[in-house]
Amino acid sequence: MKHGETQRKMADIMGIKTTGAYCKKELGYIPVSLEEAYAAATHWGVTIEEIFFADKVS
Repeated sequence: MKHGETQRKMADIMGIKTTGAYCKKELGYIPVSLEEAYAAATHWGVTIEEIFFADKVS
C-alpha cells in the first residue's frame, strides 16, 4: 500500500501466478520464497531485511 501497488501488480513483479496466492503470502499463510523476496526488494530499491524484518509497519 505504501508504494501504491496492487496485489496483482506485486504478484506479477514477484512471479506469483495468481492474486489469491499472493494474498496468502502477504497474510503469512504461505511462505515467501527468497526469489520472490528479492524481486520485491529489487523493485522497491530496498533490502529484503527492510521489507520482511522491519520493527515497524508503516
